[in-house]
Amino acid sequence: MLATPSQVLAEESLLELLDDLKLKNVQAELRAELASTLRGQTKSGAATLDEAISQWTNSLAMAEIGNFLPVPAQLWVTDDTPREWLGHTLPGVGTSGDNPDAIYRTAFIEGDRRYEVVGQFEAARRPAQVNIELHRGNKVNPPPMNQKMSDLMPLASITERNLQIAPDGSFRITIGPDIESPVHLRSVPGRLTFASRDMLSDWEQRPIWMELRPLDDTPTKPFDLEEVKQAVYRDLPPYLLFWAKFPDLWFGGLKGNKISSPQGRAGSMAGFTVALSWDLEPGQAIVVTTDPARAAYTGFQAMDPWMIGADAKKSQVSLNLAQTAPNPDGTFTFVLSREDPGVANWLDTTGLDEGFGLIRWQAVPPDSPVDPATLVRDFRVVSLADGDALRDLPRVTPEQRTAQLAARAEGYNNRTL
Repeated sequence: MLATPSQVLAEESLLELLDDLKLKNVQAELRAELASTLRGQTKSGAATLDEAISQWTNSLAMAEIGNFLPVPAQLWVTDDTPREWLGHTLPGVGTSGDNPDAIYRTAFIEGDRRYEVVGQFEAARRPAQVNIELHRGNKVNPPPMNQKMSDLMPLASITERNLQIAPDGSFRITIGPDIESPVHLRSVPGRLTFASRDMLSDWEQRPIWMELRPLDDTPTKPFDLEEVKQAVYRDLPPYLLFWAKFPDLWFGGLKGNKISSPQGRAGSMAGFTVALSWDLEPGQAIVVTTDPARAAYTGFQAMDPWMIGADAKKSQVSLNLAQTAPNPDGTFTFVLSREDPGVANWLDTTGLDEGFGLIRWQAVPPDSPVDPATLVRDFRVVSLADGDALRDLPRVTPEQRTAQLAARAEGYNNRTL
């Protein structure tokens, strides 16, 4: 369902673009600039800088390609984990805090034109939530650092709860300046981003099939990779520098071993997020206990100092509902550390001394009000040498961990089959 002709064109174009010598020179200049920053001079920041530059470059290039498609189409864009499919390996495509449990798709449209989106759910394996939003802009120009959050709100925002889903799982949405159907996203003039996220609380779930179709006669022109290259040369420096500085502003610029207060999420992603930063000494771990709050989706992920995630197939850098062993009272306790402590809900720092974490709660039942203060029950830094620190947590043997990681790699690949 994701391997559309436009997706194939986009990925093949990206791989060709990455061999471009001028692009490599632009990346080298930006790398030298970022290597001299405070984050770039830390051990973990320096170790992950090249991967961050690669992921941001791929993210921008996929957006530029989407803007130059002959006909607007959704592209599966963001995934920090490389994809092995379509006869090639696509490197990670990331920006910041990208969720391994989300299938991100994006299309770019003209706000004064009319479109429809047709789609279908697989009844037995529906995602935990589907977020569908319409935003101003074309994703290649990040907002100013001082932009008010109110200015970043979507023009329109719905979830699967707003759709009219037929018995066979099909649905239809219209987009345009005037309301045309019971489920309509009202647009405004200018370049707009149509974005969706399928939230998977279990990697046995599947993203929905969707197709964006213009309803007006739309002039087209052949896809020209040279035009894409010129746009990437122009837009990469501000794009990359924006995301490189973003951790300094994220949740007030967390540093050290800290956790934020829960923040509410607006739009179709209504729910809560909690951010944390970690800066661990050898033998230390962070222990976090959370309440799932009956949310259809909740997950915890670890990221490097640039807020890019490691390969989610190779390392246990994220855990969702289906992957997390509960405590007897229904809460979840996670342990974030470099060394494997033998607990079921371990989050691997992949050898890094510092980085960030993000916990999400989405699709909380509307009849179940949540007190944000109860979402995080405990946050502490412990020594793994302290036998009592992790005594009562669900545990795994080395053999069970090996099986857990093998199942993880298979499950990640199967999400999009």
